[in-house]
Amino acid sequence: MNYVCLLSAIFFICLAHMIRVLRWEMFINIYEKPDRRNLIQALSIGYFLSYIFPFKLGDIARAWISGKKMKTGSTLGFSTVIVERYLDVICVGIIFMLLVAGGIGGEDIRGTTFFYIAMTMLLLALMLTIFAFRGAVKRMVMVFASIFNERIETAMLEFSWALIWNFKNIFQKINGLKLALATTGMWAAYIVSYTLFAQLSYFSGNEATWKDVFILLFEQGGIKESASMVTLSGGNNLGINLIFIILYFIVPLFLLIAISMVMKKDTSMHDEDYLKLMPHLDPRERLAFLENYFSDINREYIKNYITNNSDISIIRDLSAGSNARTMLCMKGNRTFFRKYAYGTDGEKLYRQICWLEENKGVLALPEITNQEKTSVYCFYDMSYIPNAVGMFEYAHSMPLERTWEVLRKALASLEQTIYQVNVRKADKETVASYISVKVQKNLEKIKEEKRIRNLQRYETIVINGTEYRNLGFYEEYFSMDYLEKVFLNDDYAVIHGDLTIENIICTRDEKGNDGFYLIDPNTGNIHDSPNLDYGKLLQSIHGGYEFLMAAKDVKVNENRIDFLFPRSSKYMELHVRLKQYMENNFDRGRIRSIYFHEIIHWLRLMPYKIEKDDRRAMIFYAGMLMVMNDVIEMYGKEG
Repeated sequence: MNYVCLLSAIFFICLAHMIRVLRWEMFINIYEKPDRRNLIQALSIGYFLSYIFPFKLGDIARAWISGKKMKTGSTLGFSTVIVERYLDVICVGIIFMLLVAGGIGGEDIRGTTFFYIAMTMLLLALMLTIFAFRGAVKRMVMVFASIFNERIETAMLEFSWALIWNFKNIFQKINGLKLALATTGMWAAYIVSYTLFAQLSYFSGNEATWKDVFILLFEQGGIKESASMVTLSGGNNLGINLIFIILYFIVPLFLLIAISMVMKKDTSMHDEDYLKLMPHLDPRERLAFLENYFSDINREYIKNYITNNSDISIIRDLSAGSNARTMLCMKGNRTFFRKYAYGTDGEKLYRQICWLEENKGVLALPEITNQEKTSVYCFYDMSYIPNAVGMFEYAHSMPLERTWEVLRKALASLEQTIYQVNVRKADKETVASYISVKVQKNLEKIKEEKRIRNLQRYETIVINGTEYRNLGFYEEYFSMDYLEKVFLNDDYAVIHGDLTIENIICTRDEKGNDGFYLIDPNTGNIHDSPNLDYGKLLQSIHGGYEFLMAAKDVKVNENRIDFLFPRSSKYMELHVRLKQYMENNFDRGRIRSIYFHEIIHWLRLMPYKIEKDDRRAMIFYAGMLMVMNDVIEMYGKEG
């Protein structure tokens, strides 16, 4: 009879452990399909260590072992184990409350009952408190984590992030009925097992109950504690032979490991898509996102960001100066670019999608593989082409002739296609609106910036040792009357609207032939002239925008602005080629308009730079002055 009880107890505790594994899977399945064999083995090793060592150190081992084989890493393993144990304490508290309410157990379990009731109430109160003051709690976590170096700070914030979202997922993504049934079934199996094992005490003339077994397992030190209570007669305080206790502890764990060893490995999980605790692969980008989240400044943005990107891995953030974000991503075995924006910027992005779809048979454009638009956000995915690079990289790694040929082809394609669609002359009303919005309003914003305002008392600015006229000198060239004369002869048509050097993507086929395609059009322009596209291109190869973006340190002292600004010989050579191309194909009035459009692009750029980083904005202010000086020298006195 002893052996029947023992074997039955072992069977039910094995069953309970397996249900625990299945319940654990519910938390992990939100993010990925786990290897059940790994979970069984981690659980078994964890229980074994908890039987030997105090403070449930086995749970740490369980989390670490399981996390090593998870795609999302040990962070998920640790956070799910904590959430699971949190639920267990609450469930045990409820069990003991029901026992007391039913008058079962008598006085001898009241101490245990009160302990678990207190723990349950404490944990629930803690959860409610954290929820009520979640903003302050997140900020406290960030402040504490920021004490440490970047690696430790990232690890602490990532763990806190995982813990928060695992608790949220209990209510948001896990079937409540399944979770309740699994939890009830698991604890029912445990109690049946404890009861059967306790029956062994009757054969020794004792009257142990399931709660005594429970206390031995969870409140005392398992095997270690049992061994310390062995008497000369070979028994212990339960009245159960120590050998039986050891068998009860150890055999289920070895059985589970044996079961896991013969289980068939599920290889399908390696190819399936899965959600990410953190979409960013780059550690610095991951830290930047976590700091943004725990600062609790823009909750709506974070919420939408998670919604859009939870099922992908972000390889690199390629975003530039716009409010739309562009990222190189992976999903399964597929690599692609994703561009997204929110609110009014999302509406603007949707117009970009429409432009790309309308002109996909006309120009060389990227393939849109996926898109979504809601009242809150908009995003679209573009195919990733391995042999494609931005023209900036292409220009600085390939011979000048090759680069110029690709650029010439791109310009010729635009001239022969969309620049011939809906051609019309500029009208005075539209030109006036363009000057008012893009020139005068931006000038006001620029002058309001404190650092720039302090510079306005100087007639000239010394930039990296060279003297240039300050902004005040060019005021006459920004008047309505002057600019109307410059732009009234422009032609309107369908344009790209943001023809930066990086929006021209260079490709090479297997035969070594170079091609291109255009990305990221901008439909938000008032003055839809092809001259605007040329001006945008000049912002790079004439103004050196990409090199200004790379400049980090800037010093401003009185009327001096100093920063490291390497001049690109490739850019200078391309500028010479482009200027010669324009002189061969356009009249001087159009070329003049193009260069003035370049100036306006700088005026439009400055408020964004000021808002983002007012100190580094001085670099772009200097770049703008250098361009203005050059353009006015060439074309300012005409007309």
